[in-house]
Amino acid sequence: MQPPELNAFNDIVVIGAGIVGLSVALQLHLDGYKVTVIDQSPPMVGCSAGNAGYLSQANIFPPATPDLLLKMPKLLMDKQGPLVIKPSYFGKMVPWALRAVSTLKPAPYAKTVNALSSLITRSQDSLSNLAGQANAAHLLTKEGGLIAFRTQSAFTARQKALPIWRDHGIDVTTLSREETLGLEPALAPDTVGSIHFKNSGRCSDPQGLGLLYAQHLAKGGARFIRDKVISIKQAEMGGWKVAMTTQNLHTPKVVVCAGHASDELLAGFGYRKALVSERGYHLMLPSSGISLTRPVVFGEPYFAATPMLHGLRLAGTAEFCSASAPPNMDRSYMLGNLAKQYLPGLNLEGAEPWMGVRPSLPDGLPAIGQIERSAGFFYAFGHGHNGLMTSAITAKCVSELISARQTTVDITPFDLKRFG
Repeated sequence: MQPPELNAFNDIVVIGAGIVGLSVALQLHLDGYKVTVIDQSPPMVGCSAGNAGYLSQANIFPPATPDLLLKMPKLLMDKQGPLVIKPSYFGKMVPWALRAVSTLKPAPYAKTVNALSSLITRSQDSLSNLAGQANAAHLLTKEGGLIAFRTQSAFTARQKALPIWRDHGIDVTTLSREETLGLEPALAPDTVGSIHFKNSGRCSDPQGLGLLYAQHLAKGGARFIRDKVISIKQAEMGGWKVAMTTQNLHTPKVVVCAGHASDELLAGFGYRKALVSERGYHLMLPSSGISLTRPVVFGEPYFAATPMLHGLRLAGTAEFCSASAPPNMDRSYMLGNLAKQYLPGLNLEGAEPWMGVRPSLPDGLPAIGQIERSAGFFYAFGHGHNGLMTSAITAKCVSELISARQTTVDITPFDLKRFG
């Protein structure tokens, strides 16, 4: 028996109900389009739900850096470190790593930083505007952010990036031990200093933000379909046939925002698969026992503590392995033990672990664009650690692209064909 055929011929279909997909759907809705959102899960239960909540202006660099490559053997041997690659995943990681290393040459490295900063430096204004349309602006604040250090060597090494941040218009300064503790007294007395990003911000409930987007969309007449998308093919009558587990849907325009599942949906259109599964863990502390005013990144192990509506969230590890592998929640609890070195008054009682799968591309840039020679087929995925931060500016560019308007950001560097 053939699956039933739904007609969404006046709609734009958005595949994916994470923060990027919901942002794209909301922006299209605000721009006057009818929208259908498809996901096999309810909105905001994937990677977006566990976001660190730090709206960081610091993240303008690709994942591979010369310093990281030098540290790689030590990081991989450290069971308490921020980076894990499961041996069974090495085969998939090799081509990804080679592509990542290829960005280290001066010319591609500079282009990557320029492209990523073009999104990052416009992100917070776009995020505030979009959230405001969904009555969610109260979840966004701008108290700045810190990278705090307990060793002078790490503090000095990180300061090499100061000129690059400043060249891209980012307000960043170094703070002494006394100045750092003046801003965040809960930090350990042996803190040697910090790097202060005056205009960074935070989202106090990333999942709640996306759910307010979904609520606004539903009230505005958007349709949500709970089903798994199997394939997307050109329809004989024009437009696109979206085949799902239990039904098919016919639509003139489709946007793939399916996170780490996006590669499979685009495999039949000539693109080389470039995504890997980078799993992140967080630890939510409902009664942390300490008070932070702003997000603080711990400079040596490099993960963040962000004050949120429901407690303090510790987040920021990377585990490269199959998306379907059982989670190792010890990775979450490890964050608590490491954080106590920086926040000695931290209370870990009642800690709640979590794991989600980030869609990561090797150069650290997302994929935003249109499938070549396929009118009406668009994509936005692979935002890695910057999904929440760049969700709204991505959505704005996608809507502009669909409407044949000039995009706010030059999206040429984000074209998926850069991987072949």
